[in-house]
Amino acid sequence: MDRIRTLLTLGFAIAAVALLEAQPPAVPPTQQPRPPVFKAGTSQVRVDVTVVDRKGDPITDLKKEDFDVREDGIPQSIDTLKLIQATGAAPDDDTSLPIRSPEHAAAEAARDDIRVFVIFWDEYHIGQMAPAIRAREALTAFVETAFGPTDLVALMDQLTPTDAIRFTRNRRELADRVHTLQGRQGVYLPPRSAVEEAQMYQGRDIEMLRSQVTATALESTIAFLGSLKEGRKTILFVSQTIGRVGTTQQDTVQWLDGAIRSANANNTTIYTLDPRGLNMGTMSSDILHALAEQTGGRQFASNFPAASLREIVKVASAFYLLGYSSAKNPADGKFHKIAVHVKRPGVEVKARTGYYAPSLAEMDVANKKASAAALPPEISKALEPLVDAPHVPIAGDFWAGARPGPDGTPAITAVWTKRSAGGEAQRTWLRASGDDGHVYFDGPFQDRVTFAAAPGAIHLRLEPIEADGSRGDRQESSIDVPDFRARPIAITTPVVFRARTPMELRTLLADADPRPFAGRQFERTDRVFMRFAVTGTAASDATVSAHLLSRKGVAMTALPMKSGPAGYEIDLPVASIARGEYIVALEASRGADRDKVLFSFRIN
Repeated sequence: MDRIRTLLTLGFAIAAVALLEAQPPAVPPTQQPRPPVFKAGTSQVRVDVTVVDRKGDPITDLKKEDFDVREDGIPQSIDTLKLIQATGAAPDDDTSLPIRSPEHAAAEAARDDIRVFVIFWDEYHIGQMAPAIRAREALTAFVETAFGPTDLVALMDQLTPTDAIRFTRNRRELADRVHTLQGRQGVYLPPRSAVEEAQMYQGRDIEMLRSQVTATALESTIAFLGSLKEGRKTILFVSQTIGRVGTTQQDTVQWLDGAIRSANANNTTIYTLDPRGLNMGTMSSDILHALAEQTGGRQFASNFPAASLREIVKVASAFYLLGYSSAKNPADGKFHKIAVHVKRPGVEVKARTGYYAPSLAEMDVANKKASAAALPPEISKALEPLVDAPHVPIAGDFWAGARPGPDGTPAITAVWTKRSAGGEAQRTWLRASGDDGHVYFDGPFQDRVTFAAAPGAIHLRLEPIEADGSRGDRQESSIDVPDFRARPIAITTPVVFRARTPMELRTLLADADPRPFAGRQFERTDRVFMRFAVTGTAASDATVSAHLLSRKGVAMTALPMKSGPAGYEIDLPVASIARGEYIVALEASRGADRDKVLFSFRIN
């Protein structure tokens, strides 16, 4: 009964904190555009340039001397020119194609050869009937046929917080979601969210409030894409127009300038689609036109837009990343026009029309914000193992940890755990060496091996053994091994055990030396134990604690531990934890002597 009470109390505490962290921030009526972030002391300006021929096919054989770049009418000397080609074609090894988690999506999006697209459905400014039907038909064909196997695509609306944007490569899933989209222009009941309910009772212009929500969401999406990578990103903004975002027309103009500024600073191209088509009496939106033309995109307005939308993906298949050092070296907070021309007839050039140079004050504010938002180094390092390596050839999880051997020298245990059930276990070859080149282990192992080593950095190289006896591509990692005999307090590497069924749990508890689990991802139905020991001359009367932290390093709750002759054991309460990423912080101290170890894991 005490154990049940403890777990219930712990579960409520964790759930309360997780719920608070999971709530999306309230969307303010207005939001200042995020100033572009420039590295201190540099005036390097980077411009993405798309060059296509009369057929709309990208031209890929241009050199520096083929470009003419001017800033505020002044010719610029091109320092760097790089052709980026990303066709979306499937790699030879397609095991990395399915997106397994937001972290996997972020790792894939950061690559130069991966194209990133967001489809923003502005339901507040899309009519219920013909416009919505036409847009759904066009988007269905678009997501089913236009993208390549490696392209990352997300579908969202203005009520989607940025932390809920999910990229996928599953085209059927996208098409199914497109079929559920609705146009809600002029429709206020029933409200979709607390944000909409608040609009109903504020006694203000609801259409203006809706425009403000859309405008703010678009800016947040641009900033979110900018955080993924420096390379090009694309937004398809589906909307008939954006209305007033303030009480005056000047408010709308200021927002539009800020959105264009943010898109250019974050290297995001915006295409706009007016789903009304070419109906008589339809007037094209100046806002949609400006968003597209001034960010290097294009406005689509057609009764049959599906074919035209393919241009978005085609243009993204090849572009030039051009860099120059601004002759003015501006830090004045003003807009500076960029004009890019190609000295070749019969081509079309698309590039951003300029950029806002940050003022010194803006640079200082941006640097302070970046510093405040940055995770502590120890937290960032602890989270690194959770990022799925996209092309790891080993079809399983690898873990290595250190503990004192019988004579006090470090003993390293390496474990490989197969990710999927069934089939024969894959044999692997492990090589472990120190910084001085000394080899501690070099040989095959199937699931677990233990060997002696010296304190310091141990470099591990894992290679799959193929059916013919040859070795495949390697996976490399390293661990820092403490000097257990010299340190007054040292925590051994935490060892994790997982049981997925009652039978596995009984086997685990009955085994005197169970095999550790090498992975860090768990289901809420798993039973997970963590075991560790505290060694050293000060260990016998040291204070030992364990806390569950959020992925931001915020302490959520203390974790109960059982102690015994072999060390400590924690029964991780994964069943009562919300889905997400967490860190277990283990600490041991006596006086000035202390040690701390962080272990990260994910609940699916």
